[in-house]
Amino acid sequence: MINNKMSVDIKKHTDIDDAWDAINSTMFDGFAAKANLKQIYGWMHSPIRTQVFSIQLRGIYSFVSVHLARHVTTVPFVQSMRDDRGGTGDEGRYTLVNHRIFANAEALMNMAHKRLCFQASSETRDVMVMIKDAMEWVDPDLAYHMVPSCVYRGGVCSEPKPCGKYKIRRFKGIEDEKEMRI
Repeated sequence: MINNKMSVDIKKHTDIDDAWDAINSTMFDGFAAKANLKQIYGWMHSPIRTQVFSIQLRGIYSFVSVHLARHVTTVPFVQSMRDDRGGTGDEGRYTLVNHRIFANAEALMNMAHKRLCFQASSETRDVMVMIKDAMEWVDPDLAYHMVPSCVYRGGVCSEPKPCGKYKIRRFKGIEDEKEMRI
């Protein structure tokens, strides 16, 4: 459940020119100019890392902040609860904190894969939905690609305990490899 005091603000620091420059560094001239961000994000190649964002979350639960900070390809800045930094010593998992994320598009897509999953805590999923909704205003092409892992994997769940929300195939490992080959 989302608390009423929570807010999300997103700022984009780069644009499509940065992605085109990266593509033109690796491909023949003119290829990049034909691509839009939705296509570039769909390719899932390194030029998506040129799209950089800062996300300011205010008033999220401390334990949700911990879930988001586990994504090591982002740079988190989390409000300290130390006594000498304004904390009281009585903070717990439901203490409201501010959390800032500095991340590229690939990191945000990967974060969405895990945090939009119905196996994520409902509070963490709610925050990720709010991030995705806010991203619609800043970069709708990226928001389109921010989906749960099972959607990204075409209906294959990689979780130890699938949520059961969708009718999906369960990835079992090496025995599924033949089925998944093209």
